[in-house]
Amino acid sequence: MARLYSFFGMIIFLTLSTSFCKPTNLDNACDVKSKSFLLGTIIRYVTGDHSPSCLPSFSFFDQWGVYGPVARVNAITTHQGQMIIGGEFTMTGVPTGSASFVDSISGAVVPNRFCPHLKVKGLTNVAISDGSGGLYIGGDFTHVQGIKRSQVAHILPGCQLDPNFIPVEDPTRNIAALSLLGDNLYVGGMFSGWGSGSQINIASINRFTGLLNPGFLSPSYDNSIFDIVSDGSTLYVGGHFQDIGGNPRYGLVKLSPTTGAIDSSFTGQAPAGGQVNDLHLGTDHTGTQVLYIVGPFAGRAMSFYLNGTQTSWAPNPNLEVFKVNQYENTVYLGGEFTTIGVTPSNYLVGVDNQLGAIKENSFALNSFVRNLNVIGNKIYVLGDFTETKGQKRNYAASFDLPSQNLNQWDPSLNSSIYHPAGDIVASGSTILIASNHTAVNIKPRNNFAVFDEETGYPVENTPNFDYSIKVLHIKDNHLFVGGSFENINGIPRVSFAILDLPSYHLNPTNIGVSPAGTDIRTITSNENQIFFSGFGMTSVGGQSRNALAAIDSKSFGLTAWNPDLGVGGSASTLLVVNDLIFVGGIFNSLNGDGTVLNYRAVDTTSGVMRSIPSNTNYPSNGVNTQTYLDGKIYLGGIFTSIGSLGTFNYIAAFDTQTQTYITPNSIYADAMVSSITASPEAKLIVTGSFNSLNGNTASQYMGAFDTKNNTVMDWSPNPSDVGNVSYYKNGKWYIGGDFINAFNKPYGAFFISELNEKK
Repeated sequence: MARLYSFFGMIIFLTLSTSFCKPTNLDNACDVKSKSFLLGTIIRYVTGDHSPSCLPSFSFFDQWGVYGPVARVNAITTHQGQMIIGGEFTMTGVPTGSASFVDSISGAVVPNRFCPHLKVKGLTNVAISDGSGGLYIGGDFTHVQGIKRSQVAHILPGCQLDPNFIPVEDPTRNIAALSLLGDNLYVGGMFSGWGSGSQINIASINRFTGLLNPGFLSPSYDNSIFDIVSDGSTLYVGGHFQDIGGNPRYGLVKLSPTTGAIDSSFTGQAPAGGQVNDLHLGTDHTGTQVLYIVGPFAGRAMSFYLNGTQTSWAPNPNLEVFKVNQYENTVYLGGEFTTIGVTPSNYLVGVDNQLGAIKENSFALNSFVRNLNVIGNKIYVLGDFTETKGQKRNYAASFDLPSQNLNQWDPSLNSSIYHPAGDIVASGSTILIASNHTAVNIKPRNNFAVFDEETGYPVENTPNFDYSIKVLHIKDNHLFVGGSFENINGIPRVSFAILDLPSYHLNPTNIGVSPAGTDIRTITSNENQIFFSGFGMTSVGGQSRNALAAIDSKSFGLTAWNPDLGVGGSASTLLVVNDLIFVGGIFNSLNGDGTVLNYRAVDTTSGVMRSIPSNTNYPSNGVNTQTYLDGKIYLGGIFTSIGSLGTFNYIAAFDTQTQTYITPNSIYADAMVSSITASPEAKLIVTGSFNSLNGNTASQYMGAFDTKNNTVMDWSPNPSDVGNVSYYKNGKWYIGGDFINAFNKPYGAFFISELNEKK
């Protein structure tokens, strides 16, 4: 949809920019006045070509994220135009949010440059066409493209949020049904009112403004509404309600679209106690219009003529049906059922529209179907399945009708779909998938992923780690990896590994960290050595090393450097400054001296401790992170004081010139700090589990600090969970953590920022 707008916009722009210039005699493709230059630029833009060229360059970056039962980024670095991520995750994908535009043939996400991702924050349960190239979406969301929208939004052609359609806010609403008739948008779900109105679970709002139509006031429903359909003159409403306005009514009712009044002449409903999941206005075998209903009621699928009389159609699935649709004379059912009548039929089936006899029963899905829609001669389905006809399909698939052939459409979602979330709507040459997913085009990646910095696309053939990665460090043409892993691509490596660059192949050297269960948390280097530390390590290569060790940066052999943090000690951060390495962590012994606590500098050659920062004043608890900036070391952790020097809440600054801690403390937090990173512009990014930075509660979990004027910057990512790490490169900050949202948009545990985002 948006691709055409961008394509033709580029043609108009370039045509106008060259039409007033005298054409050249020679058609040089690099001459901005030539037709070849114009055509080449258009092709370069549309195809996404970013190879070196004399033609204009365009940004084709589409950020991906990481996902899994746990999605956590602990470490970030870059190498030769590639961003390297380590943490705890099982897959990577494009963080579109719960409403995603994908290609109708391949399922590939429509690039952000053609169609800005909707970035819906929260669930999208339902989507419908607006009839003019746009869409309405409804669900349990709070923001679209970072802008507040309370559970209902209008998406314009071009994939932009409609700035004029603004329904009244209500964080308690959950919308599951939308239907458009004239200038009215009917919304159904679970809510106890609409703004100042007393509408319960169903309301009518203006399709252009989102304002309530107060004249539509249906009696109150005792449970949720899941579908609303119209024949052009009336509304049919289905849901889990059992009572309307104090009168029994089981899952189905016919309403006036003007007043919301019940049409009592329509007596069709589910059996007593039954509930309705979905409705479809279709036809029977004679071409007569009928209303199909499905849900958790006796029989689970039935139909009515529009006068309310039940038809003879009765397929009789054995378990719940969630969705129903029709193609020609075949009615499709999707759900949890395993038989139709007495015939085995798993989760998706096509039955005739006369009696409900099986017609198409070869879809071969391996688990439940939660949603389906027929578009043209294809059926698109969403659900719990991961395979169909022996081929991998993560929760979304499409089949040709009536052949039931699986087609290539494979959007590959990051989570299974549950009711009532889920809808599939055509929008030009694209398909909108609305559900509880947050990412599409998923690719397996176990705890380690590499992305192209120009396109954002994941690099293939990278290694898989069986457990978490905590730290990444590059020295020369090698990537040093630390964590709690024990195998890489099935090859034993306990907690420390070396990858060759740029191939990311596992280096044959195994330095032999022991025991299993060691957690390497920090790695750094100087010209000659790679220093590393963590929790639980007692030996390397068979030689005793308590929590701290170093290997030669060329041969990878263990060096004699052995500061010895004692049994049970651990370090979380190492920082090289000239001939010293500052060691921070949780320990009560260093060089065998049991009076040293949590932070001290040692010689990079001998490992002998120096009386820096102090040989008497130590942080009261663990040090997690440190960074060097303009002669100062900023350290953060879980400490709240430093010896007799007084209060230092989770952050302190040590001046390496005067060899003193700076007081009064210019920067502080109210809870744990996990990382501090500096930029050449004298800015710090601080992440952790804190709620405020310098008392500024807009800095929860992460904040930016300007050391030139010692102030917290006006930058509020508002992440949904803690930040763990940050990395700076060429004006951009790469920030990772446990969050799934930032800036009121979905992200997959990391994002890239220039600190210029607006609140």
